[in-house]
Amino acid sequence: MKSLLYAQFETIENIILSGLESVSKNELENFSKNEKKLDQMELKMSDNIVLTIGLEQPMAGELRQLVSYLRMLGDMERIGDQLNNILHFFQELTPKELPENQKESIHNMYDMSLIMVRKALESYENEDHETAIWTIKNDEVVDDMQRKLISRMLRKSTPPNIAIEDAINILNFGSILNSIERIADNATNIAEASIYYQDGIDLRHSDLPDSNDE
Repeated sequence: MKSLLYAQFETIENIILSGLESVSKNELENFSKNEKKLDQMELKMSDNIVLTIGLEQPMAGELRQLVSYLRMLGDMERIGDQLNNILHFFQELTPKELPENQKESIHNMYDMSLIMVRKALESYENEDHETAIWTIKNDEVVDDMQRKLISRMLRKSTPPNIAIEDAINILNFGSILNSIERIADNATNIAEASIYYQDGIDLRHSDLPDSNDE
């Protein structure tokens, strides 16, 4: 699932940087196939985890690990959904690319969300507490980027005589930003599940532990 997600991220990054028309038909077909594979893998692996819990009766530590995996799988599948949503919003743009004056900022936000996903998954693989905490803390960074970008778009792109086409584009830009921000939220959820697996602390209902990693 991780490999499929990273392939999806790469396709969307190309679209953000160069526009939808720069991506080949074959690459878009692969993107669609990968989205279906992610859904199928999430369902199959979730069923396997539930079956394992029912048949093997795992001890407390193993049960915590399986529950955290179950949570992580759901968030990975939802990240795939958000990437698919971004593609859909690009298809609604006219022209089907970001304006030059917004491209760098949106790409920076997108790149930060990707870094959060990578670090959240690494925190699982390496049982790295500090990396999980870093991911959770940086969710606020992406939230702030989203707020500033939307505010700037509205200031720059809504003159009194705005065209309908431009207004639709603004709404789609906002939807793209919302999808990127939700990817960061899902990365945060994965990091919280990683902490639950490592420490048995459910951060959905607790304060964030102290960390020296800024």
